[in-house]
Amino acid sequence: MQKLVDMARRTLEIDQKAADAARHDNPKTLSASLDVTESEVCAHFIALARQRRESCEESLARLQLDRQATAAKIDVEQTRDSFARLLSPVEPSLETLKSDRSTALYQAKENEARALKHLRWFQQKHGLHYRAASYPQSQFYHFAIVAALALVEWVALAAFYAEGSDFGLLGGVLIAMTLSIVNISLAILSGSLLRYVNHRSPRRKGLALTGVAFLYTCFLLVTLAAAHYRVATNDVAQTQPGASTQSAISPPPQVTQDQDQWRAARLAWQRFARNPAGFEDVFSWILVVLALIFGIFASYKGYRLDDVYPGYGELDRELNARRTSYEAAKADYCRLVDQVFDRVLQDQARLLSDVKSNIEYYQQLISRSVDERRTFVHDVAEIQDACNIVLKRYRQTNARVRQSPAPFYFNNSFTFDGQLVRPPEAISESEERLSRSYESAMKDFSDIARQNDATVQSLRTAEIRRRDYYFNKLERDIRERLIREAWEVKS
Repeated sequence: MQKLVDMARRTLEIDQKAADAARHDNPKTLSASLDVTESEVCAHFIALARQRRESCEESLARLQLDRQATAAKIDVEQTRDSFARLLSPVEPSLETLKSDRSTALYQAKENEARALKHLRWFQQKHGLHYRAASYPQSQFYHFAIVAALALVEWVALAAFYAEGSDFGLLGGVLIAMTLSIVNISLAILSGSLLRYVNHRSPRRKGLALTGVAFLYTCFLLVTLAAAHYRVATNDVAQTQPGASTQSAISPPPQVTQDQDQWRAARLAWQRFARNPAGFEDVFSWILVVLALIFGIFASYKGYRLDDVYPGYGELDRELNARRTSYEAAKADYCRLVDQVFDRVLQDQARLLSDVKSNIEYYQQLISRSVDERRTFVHDVAEIQDACNIVLKRYRQTNARVRQSPAPFYFNNSFTFDGQLVRPPEAISESEERLSRSYESAMKDFSDIARQNDATVQSLRTAEIRRRDYYFNKLERDIRERLIREAWEVKS
C-alpha cells in the first residue's frame, strides 16, 4: 500500500497542488464536491482498481477454460465401466494361454518321463540302482587340469632332453612337447577305455582289457624309447668332436645334424632291442619315473572323464537336460500367467492415476480461482485505502495552508463504486457441483481399485491351485500312459 501512496504522491504532485489550491482558498468552504486535484486522485486509483479487476477477470477466464478442457477429459461413467471391465479378460486369457502351452508342456514332461524310465531300466539292467551317476560337472575344467598336467610334464622333461639335443634347449623343449602330447594322449585314452572293464558284458570287458593292455604297452614303449633316445643323442654329441678332427673336409652343419640324429635313432633302437630297461645314467630313470607319474594321473583323469560305468553318465545327463527343459517350460508358463494378473494391476494403476491426476488438477484450478477472487478483494480494498490516504494528506496540507475554514466534506472518505469493487464470480454453481461429484467419484474409484486388488489376489491364488493340479494331472497322465505302453509291449 505504501508503494501505491508514494507513487500517487509523486505522479500527481499532491503536496504542491494542495498548497497552491489553499493559497486561493480552494476548494471553497461551502463546497460539497471534490476539487480538480481530488478528482484526479480518485480517477488515478479508480483506474488502478479497474485495471486490477480486468486482470482478475482475464485470469478467471483462463482458469475456466482450463477447467472446461480438464472436465472434457474426465468421464466418470466411462471410467467406472473401465474399472468394471478390467477383470473381464482374465479368465479368457488364462484359458488361451493354457491351450497354447499345453502341447509344449506335455511334450517336455513326456520327454523327461521317458528319459527317467530309460535311466531306471539301465540301472536295473546293469545293477546300478544303488548309486547315482558321478562325472565332472565341467568338462572344460576337467580338461584344463589335463592340459596343465601336460604343460608341467613338458617343462619338467625339457631340461632332460636339452642336454643331449643338437638344438640345445629349443630341441629339448620340442622333444619334451612331443613326448608329453603322445604320453598324455595314450594315458587319457587308456583311462577312458578302462571304464569298459566295469561293463557287465564279458565280451566288452575282454575287448576293453585287451585295448587297455595294448595302450599301456604303447605308453611304456614310447617312454622307454624316448629315454634311450636321450642317452643315444648324448653319446653321439660327446663323440662328435673327435670324429670331426679326423675328417679333412667337413660336410655342411645341417647334413651333420641329420646324420647325428639318424645315428642316435639307430643307437637308441639297438639298445632298446637289446635291453629295454637298461640305462647307464640316473637322469634317464628320473625321466621314466616322471613320465609314469604323469601318465598315471592322466590315465585317472581319463578314467574319471565320465561315470565309471559306460553309458550311465550320458543317460543321467540326458535326464537332467530333459528335466531342465521341462522346468524351463513350467517357469515360462508360470511367468506368462503372472503377467496376465500383473497386466490387470498395471492397467488399473494407470487408469486410476490418469483419472486421479485429472481430478486433482481440476480441484487445483477451482482453488486457484477462489484464491484469485480472494486476492482481488484484498487488492481492491488496499487500492481504496491508498486513495483515502492520499486524499487525507492532500486535505491536511490544504487545511494547514489555507486561511478560510476547510469544507465540511474533507471529513468524509471516498468509496469506490459497488460494481467496481464487487468481486467477479470465481466458479459457477454447476462447476461447484461438478467438483463435489468428482470428489465423490474419486472415493468410489479408490474403493473399486481396492476391491479389484483383492479380487485379483484371490484369482491369482485360485490359479496357483489350478496350476498345481494341472501339473500333477499332467505328470500322472504321462506316467499312466507309459505304464500302459509297457503293458502293451509285454502282452
